Amino acid sequence: MTNNVRSIKIAGVSIALAGIIAVAAFLFSLARLPAQERNVPDHGSFTDCRMCHAAIYKMWETTGHSKTDPVKKENSSPVSCVVCHKPGSGDHPKQLVSDPEKLCNECHTQRAVLEGKGARGIEDVRSFHSAVTCVSCHMSEANHDMKLFRPNDPSIAENRLDTCTRCHKDNNRKMRAKQLTDWHEFYEEAINPIEKDMAAISAATKANPGALNADLKAKLDAINFNLEIIKKDGSRGAHNLDFALEIMATVVKDIKEIKAVIK
Repeated sequence: MTNNVRSIKIAGVSIALAGIIAVAAFLFSLARLPAQERNVPDHGSFTDCRMCHAAIYKMWETTGHSKTDPVKKENSSPVSCVVCHKPGSGDHPKQLVSDPEKLCNECHTQRAVLEGKGARGIEDVRSFHSAVTCVSCHMSEANHDMKLFRPNDPSIAENRLDTCTRCHKDNNRKMRAKQLTDWHEFYEEAINPIEKDMAAISAATKANPGALNADLKAKLDAINFNLEIIKKDGSRGAHNLDFALEIMATVVKDIKEIKAVIK
């Protein structure tokens, strides 16, 4: 009886193994078929992804990526799925065409601010967010809504984590909201008088183009360049407040020197 049971078990395993091999052979042969015979779109140029990915496509339609290229404003074509994804490539996670951070950096310039780099006459100023990836905050729910949930967002339910508390595990939404508000206030208090001074300098140099010597013109160019960095960043200090404040402190010093000449 024992031998019979053993024989039945062996036979069962053999049948199961044969079935697995048959299925694998079928899938392999299917994969070798041309795309049109498999009824699968050519993902290299395919843009109507909603046919198979309706839920993700619906999320994408609500984002800025669906409306226009965020950098090349003259090109109103959307940042479609195949801009970031190349199914079958296998070289990067989620079948992305390159590293996620590199993809963001191709259109968005905020990485330099996060790392505190690129300002003229100012050493690099890193912050505790400098090593954080873009998708950690802007895809904090790991989906294609691309939403950043502020801790003071009234639409967030109590049981739903905001973007900040996904990393800061104290889950103190009130404290995080206060911190973010403080950052914005520090930024605004510093930038507002600078913008007034820059408007006055612009008017004065237009009225008297020869008012500044070569050195002061170079300083004014550096001021405009550095201010443009934090204005284009758009986070009002949230990405790297230390870097923004360092830029503005240097700007204030140089503005004082320029104003002393044009008055």
